[in-house]
Amino acid sequence: MADKQSDIDANYALLSYRFMAKIGDTEVFFSEISGLSMEYETTEYKEAPSSGIKTTQLVGQRNVPSLTLKRGLFKDGLDLYKWFNSVHKSDFEKKDVVITMLNEDKKPVLVWTVSNAFATKFEGPGLDAKSNDVSFQTIDIKGDLLDVADA
Repeated sequence: MADKQSDIDANYALLSYRFMAKIGDTEVFFSEISGLSMEYETTEYKEAPSSGIKTTQLVGQRNVPSLTLKRGLFKDGLDLYKWFNSVHKSDFEKKDVVITMLNEDKKPVLVWTVSNAFATKFEGPGLDAKSNDVSFQTIDIKGDLLDVADA
């Protein structure tokens, strides 16, 4: 069992609820971020020499990142909708999205950067007169590249 802070920092997994996000230069608070994944397309090449069927896996292109960001809906909180709605204009702005995981001292540990991101879907809250749940908005984004780095 680790009893020193340095042992805890080195041997225990990071907690997923300590993070911050920036869209462009603006810090935006989200309750949930998903889709921080990378994947390569693959192609299967088959040939049939006299010795029998041979299958080879080939690495293709890396898929573009697709993230889902969820946050509470506030009275004056239409900034995500405005960004989404600007995509149909010829001069819409792609932005870098930077997600930083923090340690217990709120110091950066890991950083995910989605380059040249733009909004592809906006979802408003589900409305139910019998519920007293918090209203959430969700935005899906795609970008050119997802990069992961130490802070």
